[in-house]
Amino acid sequence: MKLIPILVAGILAVSCAGDAIAKEKPIRNSVLKKVKIEALSHKSKYRFAMVRDFARRGSKSQRFEIRHGDCGKSSGWNDCDTDRGRVEMKEKPKNAMSKPGQGVWYGYSMFIPKSFQSLGRANTLLGQVKAEGWLTPMWWLTFNDRPYLKFADGQECKLGSLSSWKGRWIDITIYAHYGHSGQKTYFQLYKDGRVICEKRSPFMPAEYRKKKPKLGLKYGIYNSFVSRYLAARGKTPAEAKAYKQSHESGKSKSPSPTPFKFDWGVELPTHVVFYDEMRYGSRREDVDVKMLEARGVPPVD
Repeated sequence: MKLIPILVAGILAVSCAGDAIAKEKPIRNSVLKKVKIEALSHKSKYRFAMVRDFARRGSKSQRFEIRHGDCGKSSGWNDCDTDRGRVEMKEKPKNAMSKPGQGVWYGYSMFIPKSFQSLGRANTLLGQVKAEGWLTPMWWLTFNDRPYLKFADGQECKLGSLSSWKGRWIDITIYAHYGHSGQKTYFQLYKDGRVICEKRSPFMPAEYRKKKPKLGLKYGIYNSFVSRYLAARGKTPAEAKAYKQSHESGKSKSPSPTPFKFDWGVELPTHVVFYDEMRYGSRREDVDVKMLEARGVPPVD
């Protein structure tokens, strides 16, 4: 008989703990409130949408799409004339989340459909941080035949097979410190709670040691040097001229700067990627999707 009150008390304690988790307040650190569509993004209506009933958490997610021929331009750059195409969100204003000399955590979920096709020797970036006035990103995620993460100093991390990233929601947590000294860790990438990339030395260029560059996170779909894919799978048009551009401390070459002006006999595959639960903060526990879900923190978008 004495066991019954103890059992009831235990049940009540568990119930109260569950109520406490369920009632944890929202954390207002949405990346969506700090970004705008990149002006260089292509202008087709299907480029971006908040879609319902397909999400990692909550009821909506961000859907990006780019097709053959999609490219855009701004006052200072033209993707259509430089072998590129994109649809991206960018940090606006710069330094709103990513600050020189400081560390920041980014957390989100990403869904790459099983139908996603690699562009081979071309590049598909699904996340990067750019510094104003610097061609190479400070770090960027490339998803081609062999996915990798690369830093401005030339070092990189392999990210496993492309197939391991497709067909399901994957929770990603990134720590990046945009300083030059005094840190044990300057970068970490978690995939579903496991560290798959870590950097213990600075990755910011030495030129920025005395400067404070404006930084900006970008995410969505950014394809570059796409004529490499077209030439490898089709036939290079006689009128196409090779394109050279200083890139990654060397010379990047491709068959044409204006690939969409010609018929290669093939087209680029359509790319669709979804993003959800995008947060930023000063601690992992405030952005990590799995940690927040376990605590019962409401969805952010």
